[in-house]
Amino acid sequence: MNIQLLPDLFAMATLLTILYFLRRRHPQEGVGMWIVGLLFIFLEAIAHVFYMASGPRHIPAHIVALDSYLAAGMIFLWAGAKELYPRRATLVYLIANSLPLAAIETTYALDIRRSGPYHAVVVCGLVVGLATPFLLSRSFRLGKAWWLVLAQLAIWIPAWSAASQAQYRDAAYLPLFVVYLSVAVLFQISLPRRSLGKIAIVLGFTVWAVVFLLHSWVTMRPHFIPVAAEVWDWQKFLVTIGMLLVMLEQRVASNEWLAFHDQLTGLPNRRLFEDRLEQAIRRSMENGTRTALIMIDLNGFKAINDSQGHDAGDLLLQQIAHSLRHAIRSPDTLARLGGDEFIIVAVDLPIDRPVTQIVQSSMSRIQDALKKPFKVAGQEQFVTGSVGVAVYPDDAADEVLLRRLADQRMYEQKRMAGALAETHS
Repeated sequence: MNIQLLPDLFAMATLLTILYFLRRRHPQEGVGMWIVGLLFIFLEAIAHVFYMASGPRHIPAHIVALDSYLAAGMIFLWAGAKELYPRRATLVYLIANSLPLAAIETTYALDIRRSGPYHAVVVCGLVVGLATPFLLSRSFRLGKAWWLVLAQLAIWIPAWSAASQAQYRDAAYLPLFVVYLSVAVLFQISLPRRSLGKIAIVLGFTVWAVVFLLHSWVTMRPHFIPVAAEVWDWQKFLVTIGMLLVMLEQRVASNEWLAFHDQLTGLPNRRLFEDRLEQAIRRSMENGTRTALIMIDLNGFKAINDSQGHDAGDLLLQQIAHSLRHAIRSPDTLARLGGDEFIIVAVDLPIDRPVTQIVQSSMSRIQDALKKPFKVAGQEQFVTGSVGVAVYPDDAADEVLLRRLADQRMYEQKRMAGALAETHS
């Protein structure tokens, strides 16, 4: 038992515990797979503590260590690839290809030192590795999966060559090099661009891959072994800390998004709307264009909310938000101010069009978006909306007056609609 490794083992257990409880407090997709992968790395670290160069624990500890590295690498590949490739096909591909990889790692861990078993595993690995992308061709388009073929060739051709030259350690460690380098590439592609955690994760897996690549070279040079042992543990902590940083960064980004968006509909909230309106008016002043402010208040929503419940009302608001979002232009902003009140900032409107035409066009688009039936609790619901439009600079010269005028016109239309409904009743 190597008690010198116990402090590192305790440090990694602490980081894993922090990662686990942080995930429980702030659930995030994909983090569970990271934890499972790191648990296999932790299992390898435990096996390394009990590993002996000879004796009864040598082979079991070696098998656990190498296969744990492989299992962790495949899990991290799944975590990195599931957003880039179809999930089910990716999982089938990884499981199928992990079997020959596990066979070659176990062959080396069993101290088998004959090239025949290695060559047999390599042939099986090549057949499985080159066949699975074609068998899953409906999910993996070959144009998107060409690197899978290259990765399989990079794994098995060097493994065959190493076994032929009786370099059995390389036959086991070169496949791990390709697996962990692929993990680094996938996380480089899939994680957010501006992320310190991403830098730590990608660097950690790249260093890990290089450690596997140089393992035989270091073993033949004993004076490098102490340095290599430090690096061997360093990248584990680098990857774990990187994953903690990514979780914290994602949580901060989520909090920032919630601060500026309505949680029910995902639309900009009042705070973001005010900023967008201020920017739109400033741009209109600079470019000589118009900005239209469109206030929308739903008619009869309270009755639906009261009769069918708040859940039905929330679902209706989400559908209305979706319909309105598709009714506006891409540069415009649709926001929810609260309740059943929406507002649109229409930017860069031409100055040469009559303002009445802009108003009529805006009102028509909104009414068309609300005209279709919305399905709530298995029933079709029809809603209308009162719309008020104010245009900068024709109606008002600043955002406060513009909002006040749009609000007044919206409530004026609402009163007219209410009076008309009473007349018909």
